[in-house]
Amino acid sequence: MLNCMKIQGFKCFREAEIRFSDFTLLAGKNSTGKSTVIQAVLALYQNSASSLAGKYMNIGTVGEVKNWITGSKRIFLEAEYEHQGKNSSYSKIFLDNGEEEKNGIGFSDKMNIRYLAADRIGVEDTYQKSLDGRDQIGVRCEYAFFYLAGHQGEKVKEQGFIYDNKTKLTLGGQVDYWLERILGYRVSAEEIPGTELIRVAYSHRGVGKNIRPKNVGTGVSYIAEIIIAAFSCEKGDMLIIENPEIHLHPSGQAELMEFLVFLAQRGLQVVMETHSDHVFNGLRRCINNVQITNDRVKIYFFRQDEDRIGIPVEIFLDEDGHVTNHEDGLFDQIEKDLDVILGW
Repeated sequence: MLNCMKIQGFKCFREAEIRFSDFTLLAGKNSTGKSTVIQAVLALYQNSASSLAGKYMNIGTVGEVKNWITGSKRIFLEAEYEHQGKNSSYSKIFLDNGEEEKNGIGFSDKMNIRYLAADRIGVEDTYQKSLDGRDQIGVRCEYAFFYLAGHQGEKVKEQGFIYDNKTKLTLGGQVDYWLERILGYRVSAEEIPGTELIRVAYSHRGVGKNIRPKNVGTGVSYIAEIIIAAFSCEKGDMLIIENPEIHLHPSGQAELMEFLVFLAQRGLQVVMETHSDHVFNGLRRCINNVQITNDRVKIYFFRQDEDRIGIPVEIFLDEDGHVTNHEDGLFDQIEKDLDVILGW
């Protein structure tokens, strides 16, 4: 489990410390540091010639991403994590000449991270197979339906993620349960013989079968991919999702939060970046309903100071899900708009 990230001189940050829990939510305006925190985690996690360019992300050179406002000469990243009951740390110093100074025990082989980028693959007529095996999802979820096609009749990888024994215990059964609960659809995937392609079909609450992805709402495919990716994880893994609300109605966003909170309760560490007040309030509602306790949730709101330096502010919720330290800009645009409309 990732416990803490320390960041110095990276992009908008002069210095920042982010503590993680079972469920961690990152919020704030554009370009205030949310994605930078995720990129810092991935820079320490991915194994490549350059940690800034690899399987999970490619953000350029040190000169491009160091904090030019403060005149930073280097980037320092450190992760504190727990593995098999032992606390460890791993850090890297990134220098202008491309060299990396490493210290501690790397965690790329100590924990599994599923990272779902904001630019995920959406609605397609067909989807690609992965050439790297059936357990790939892809950072854009490009292989999610390939994973489903290969495993939908098998038991879920992590039995602790099964909602209850009244639902089907297979991957396909669990994906259908949650997709139907959130949006009313079920999904199936199969390989097209003689090709490297996957065919996907939906049905709606038992009415209509073999509906093409392009003939259902766009959000259905996006949420199906998230659900499949989540069930490809095991207890102790980390699932990082950027903007899970894409193409999803507010009620669906709230239901999606119940799904992810359920998995966080069962041992999946969830990290999420969002611009949605419905996601934020959905998490608060889960706390209010005692689906997760407030001490297992971390929320950070990112803002910038007058020099455009990123400032992470921890937001605290009480046991009823009420915000105890509100920040201006923390999902309050509706209230501001209503003040104008109603003349208050």
